[in-house]
Amino acid sequence: MELSFVKLFAKRPATPRVPSAIARRLVGAAVVAAWALTTSSAYAQDPSPDTDDTSVTMPDAFGPASPDEKKDLPGVPLSSQIVFQVLAAEIALQRDQPAPAFQTYLALARDTHDPRMAQRATEIALAAQSPSDALTAVQLWQQYAPDSERAAQLDASLLVLAGKPDDAQPLLARELARVPADSRGQAILSLQLLLSRGPNRVGGLNVLKTLLKNDMNRPEAQLAIGRQQLLADDVPGARKSFEQALALKADYLPAALMLAQMGPEERAEGIASIERYVQQNPKSREGRLALAQTYLAADRLDDAQKQFEILHKENATDLMPLMALALISVQQKKFDAAQKYLAQYAQIAEKNPAADPGQAYIYLAQLSVEQKDDAGAQKWLDKIQPNSQQYVPAQITRAQILDKEGKTDAARRQLASIQADDPRDQALIARTDAAILFDAKRYPEAEARLAKATGDFPEDPDLTYDYAMAAEKTGHYDVMEAQLRKLIKTQPDNPQAYNALGYSLADRNQRLQEADKLVEKASALAPDDAFIMDSVGWVKFRLGDNANAIKLLRKAYSLQPNAEIGAHLGEVLWKNGDQDGARAAWREARKLEPDNDTLLKTLKRLQVNDL
Repeated sequence: MELSFVKLFAKRPATPRVPSAIARRLVGAAVVAAWALTTSSAYAQDPSPDTDDTSVTMPDAFGPASPDEKKDLPGVPLSSQIVFQVLAAEIALQRDQPAPAFQTYLALARDTHDPRMAQRATEIALAAQSPSDALTAVQLWQQYAPDSERAAQLDASLLVLAGKPDDAQPLLARELARVPADSRGQAILSLQLLLSRGPNRVGGLNVLKTLLKNDMNRPEAQLAIGRQQLLADDVPGARKSFEQALALKADYLPAALMLAQMGPEERAEGIASIERYVQQNPKSREGRLALAQTYLAADRLDDAQKQFEILHKENATDLMPLMALALISVQQKKFDAAQKYLAQYAQIAEKNPAADPGQAYIYLAQLSVEQKDDAGAQKWLDKIQPNSQQYVPAQITRAQILDKEGKTDAARRQLASIQADDPRDQALIARTDAAILFDAKRYPEAEARLAKATGDFPEDPDLTYDYAMAAEKTGHYDVMEAQLRKLIKTQPDNPQAYNALGYSLADRNQRLQEADKLVEKASALAPDDAFIMDSVGWVKFRLGDNANAIKLLRKAYSLQPNAEIGAHLGEVLWKNGDQDGARAAWREARKLEPDNDTLLKTLKRLQVNDL
C-alpha cells in the first residue's frame, strides 16, 4: 500500500445546522452513520427499526473498516446508556458545540475500548482545529486498534506537528516498511513533506536521515534530505545532497530545480543540468518548462522566452506558454506583443469549457489602464463573467480606476458592493480599500480599516505589512513595530519587513545600530532591490558615512528612478557640500513625481526654493 502521508489532514466537514422539523430523522441517522451499530458484530442485537425512518439509509461515516480493524472491535453489549451518550454527542455537534461531543466520545472510548469511539473523538478534535486533543484521541485509537494504518499515520502526523518527530519515528518506520518498492521514491518525498510541517526542523532532519539510511542510493532520498536541510538552515549540506541526487541521476529535474534556486553558483549548476536533460529529451514539456522557469529565476528573460516560444510552437492550444509569453512581454514593456498573446489566449480559452478567458481579460484591462485607456479597460472588464475566477479582481480593478480618477468615495462604494465568499478575496478587498484611503491621504481611516482587517485575517502577511505602514503614517510607531516584528517572526525571510522597520528607525534617527542590522539583513535577502538599497544608503547617511551613502543611493536610483530615492540622494549630496549635485537630483525627482511627500518635506526642511 502506498504511504499516504500527504493526505492525512483532509478536514471532516462541520456538522450543518438543520431545521427542527427533520431533526429527529437526521439525528437518528447520524447515530447509525457514526457507528453502524446495527451492522457491526460488536454491539450486535436484534434491530427494532423505526418504521417512520425506514427510508433513511446512511453509509458508515468513516468508510469500511479493514479486516485488521474489525478484529479489534470489542464485544461490549450495546446499552441504552451508550446510545444516549452517542445521541447527546451528536446533538452537541448539531449545535456547534464540539467540546462536549469530544469529551463524550473520549470517555466512551476509554470505557468501551472501542477504537471507533476514539476515531470519532479524533475527527471532532481535528474539525475543531485542536491538535493536542486530536493527539490524545488518536493515541487511544491506536491503542485499541494497533493494526490500523489510518490510526498510525494520523498519530505520526500529529506527533510531528507537535514538534515530537522522535516519538513519531517508530510509527513512520513501520508505515514506510509497508510501501512497495516501486512506490518507495514517492513515499520518501511524502515523508519529508510531512516532517517539513512540524516546528522541529532539525529533529525532523535527524529522523529522516535515520529512516533513509538504507535508501541513500535513491535520488529521491537525497532530494528529500536536501529539502529538509534547507528548512534546518544547513545550506551547504542541502547543496551537497542535491548534487548527490544529480550524481545518481543526471537528469533528475526536481534536484536540478532545487539547486537552481539556491544561489548564483548553484543556479548555474542547476541550469546546466536541466539544459543537458532538454538536449537529451527535446520533446519533454516538463523539462523545457523547468528550463524556462530557471531562466526566469536567473533574470534571463530572452532565454526563457525562447523556451516558451518552442512550447507554443509544439502545441498552439496550450494556454500556459501564451500567458508566460504575455507576461514576459509586459516585463519587457512590449505591450503590443503582450496584447497579441493575451488575445490569442482569450480566443482559445473561450472555446474551451475548462479554461477561463477572464485571466486574459484582466491583464488586457490592466494593460489598458497602464496606457491610460480607462474606457478600453472597462470594455475588457465587462467581458469577465460572474463564474470566472477573475470576477472579483475585475470588480476591484473597477474601483482602482475610479480611485485613479479621484473618485475616492465612488471607488469605496464599488468595493463595498462586491460579494466575496473566499477569505482571500475579502482580505484583498480590505487592502484595496485601505490603499484608496492612503491615496486620499486619509491615513487614520486607512489605519482603522487595516486594524479591523488584520483582526479578521490575522495570518495574512500583506495586511499585517499594510497595517504597519498605516500606523507609521499616523505616528503610532509602537503599533508599526509590533506588526513588523510579528511579520519577521512568521516570515523570517521577508526582506520588506526588515527593511521597513530599519528604515523607519533611521528616518527618525533612533537606534541606528539596530536599524543598520535590519536593513543589512533585508539587503542580504534581496540584494538587487533598489528600495532596500536606498534604505541601506539612508542608514549609512544617518551613521555619518556619507561616501558609502552616496554610492548606494546613486546605484539605487540607477536601478529604479524614483522620487523618494532622488530626494534622499539630493539631501546626502547637500549635506556633503555638493549643492549643485543635490539640486540636479531633486530636479530629476520632481520630474518623476512633483507631489512626492518625501521630496516636498525635504525641500521645505532644507529651505530650498530655487529649483
